[in-house]
Amino acid sequence: MSAATYRTRTAVRCRLRMRGLTWLIWRQNRTAFLIGMTVAGVVAVYAAVQHQHATAAVAAQHLDACRGGRASSTECTRDLLAFGKEYQYPLRRVLQAVLLLPFLIGMFLGGPQFAQELESGTYRTVATQSVTRLRWFAAKLGVPLVMTVVISGVIGAAMTWWWHPVATVMGPLFPWHMWYPFYGVGPVVVGLSVLLYLLGATLGLFLRRTLAAMGATLVAGGVLVALIECARPHLWPMRTANALHTTEPPAPDTAWLLADGPLSRDGRRVSDVVDCYAQTDFGACLKSHGIIGHWAEYHPASHLWALQWAVTGVCLVVGAVLVALSVWRMRRHSD
Repeated sequence: MSAATYRTRTAVRCRLRMRGLTWLIWRQNRTAFLIGMTVAGVVAVYAAVQHQHATAAVAAQHLDACRGGRASSTECTRDLLAFGKEYQYPLRRVLQAVLLLPFLIGMFLGGPQFAQELESGTYRTVATQSVTRLRWFAAKLGVPLVMTVVISGVIGAAMTWWWHPVATVMGPLFPWHMWYPFYGVGPVVVGLSVLLYLLGATLGLFLRRTLAAMGATLVAGGVLVALIECARPHLWPMRTANALHTTEPPAPDTAWLLADGPLSRDGRRVSDVVDCYAQTDFGACLKSHGIIGHWAEYHPASHLWALQWAVTGVCLVVGAVLVALSVWRMRRHSD
């Protein structure tokens, strides 16, 4: 075989590959991907600028001494509150908006992915081509899935970059465990986006109506996110601490306090003595009831990324179940 013939055949194969099923699915979703990447690019640039501004403000205002809320002086509190008003509040609004990203992806990319084809009947053309149903399904599901990972990954990384210097300085004044920082940064942005995309695609296969699939994705996605939020504290082992001669929970200020209560003399967890809250000497009242300490269950700030990856793992496992359910549905569908 001559070199010219080899190059010609290679070029033909490349052109055929570019014009194949993957290229067709890309063409169908190209507008959504370009819009998503444009939004992700704008967010990334804006986040980079805000990160720089926040870092410069920390240095200019000498907030290192107040970092993490360690200093309790009036001056430190005043400076942190002023810093938070200028840099935390704008960030907070964007973090809250990021939680909408998985729902938008699920509704407008996942929901119509199969429902549109099934509703219009255009999927029947697959049967007339040299393309198996499984290959068509894999391309329809896989190409937008890659788009979802790229878009959500860029936004998640950008928001993490913006959030980090602000959260480090604010400490307990900007709790890391609240829902709008937690679900707006890190890998969980990608995990939730993938989950809701797969949820929308699966519902589209079952409902076979575009609007119905989009609406069902919104409702079912909200239920899934609520369940994940309920399970989130239990996805990683929490720490337990006991302390004597105190009425305060023995947990760091930056920790996510999950539960606390009084300790008896023999180290047992007991109920609060409500009557003591009305007494002038609260500590003496507790001692008279045999309470000499306090216990706490909490997640320290160092558990942030462990919890992030745990939630992301749950999203991917549920997503894999949805993919298996979609394959089962597609194979049983004979129309």
